[in-house]
Amino acid sequence: MEKKCPYCGAPLPEEASFCPHCAKSINRRSQPQKPPLIPVKFLRGILLCGVLAVLAGVLYLSTRPQTVEGMGEVYYTDDDGTYQLVTNVTQDRYTPLPEFETTAGMEDSYRFPSVLYINHMDTGADASGVFLQKVEKAEVTILQPDDIEDPVKCSSPEPLAALEDAALVSLIDFTRGSAGSSQIVWTLSMKNGDTIRIRTDLTIILNRILNFSSENADLSDTAAIQRLIDQYADEPKDTNINIELPAITYDETLILPRAVNLTGTEENGQRTTFTAGIQMRDTDKSFWISYMDDIDFVGDGSGVGISAAGRLWTRNCRFSGWKTAILSFGYVWINTTDCTFEDNGIALHYNSTDVTASDSHFTGNQFTGNDTAVLLENVPSNITMDFGGCVFTDNGTDIDNRCSQPVDISQAIFQ
Repeated sequence: MEKKCPYCGAPLPEEASFCPHCAKSINRRSQPQKPPLIPVKFLRGILLCGVLAVLAGVLYLSTRPQTVEGMGEVYYTDDDGTYQLVTNVTQDRYTPLPEFETTAGMEDSYRFPSVLYINHMDTGADASGVFLQKVEKAEVTILQPDDIEDPVKCSSPEPLAALEDAALVSLIDFTRGSAGSSQIVWTLSMKNGDTIRIRTDLTIILNRILNFSSENADLSDTAAIQRLIDQYADEPKDTNINIELPAITYDETLILPRAVNLTGTEENGQRTTFTAGIQMRDTDKSFWISYMDDIDFVGDGSGVGISAAGRLWTRNCRFSGWKTAILSFGYVWINTTDCTFEDNGIALHYNSTDVTASDSHFTGNQFTGNDTAVLLENVPSNITMDFGGCVFTDNGTDIDNRCSQPVDISQAIFQ
């Protein structure tokens, strides 16, 4: 069909968009449509839904279980306030210990406490009682290499009488075969679903061991022993110095400026004997113990057999004829096991403060004919002292417990 101008009727080419006869455009223009209007109530509904969605997200994030982790300490907040949770190995409840380095020497095994303290953030007061009610489960684990010779071990966390300010305590055991790096991890699973983890990096180092006897050192008299000990007095505290003494009598006072292990011997019925006593002067609250084994301490009715300002453990020793056989003073803990105390003024006199206990055992001792067998004037820990297997015979006073120290005498014999 022929295309014509709709206005004047003149014939036009098919592709024409303009009529040259009447000068009019022949394209049809469509009128723009107005956009549809969205109701205001509908817009408000969408906005309200968005706000509610955001609030729901915030509420979900704030109430879902959370995990709080830290090295040596964490701060945990709930509806009742903010708490500081601290782990360390001391009686200092406020100082965290993210790293702990210790050594393994000559002993068969070693132990230290991993201690959890819980403090109110605002006041610093002990919050253990309140906080532990919120805990579903507490556990301690050791993260360590699979190829370690003797893995570090830990006990289940629980309260410990010797550390009465602590919320919980786990006892960590290790040997020389445990040397290397590991990590102690405290995990508290809260009743509200939260999880708290506190970590301490543990490094166990093999310390140096020095062994001396008559074969490689002059031990002929007290002066010779003193020269040997003084020669190594400045060795690091973790160096074990072991001296095996000949079966002779030493008649001068021996002074120990640091921890030294002394072992006596016996020959032809004669044991290693000291008649002028030993003075221990290591007063820096160190953890290092001087072990004294198989030695006789024989006095003349005066003086002190061993005056200990450093940690001490006597085993299978004999004390007789001293005004005081063993005296602890300053910042020190002493143990005595399987020893004999005869005819002393005071056999064991405890008068020390402000240090953690090495061990609770005072077992297997024989106390005979002493004016006072055990005098507890000041004891630095409220640990229960175990006198199991001890025999008390013909003493003026068996136990003078002036500081009301907890003692276990249920397995002791009094006669």
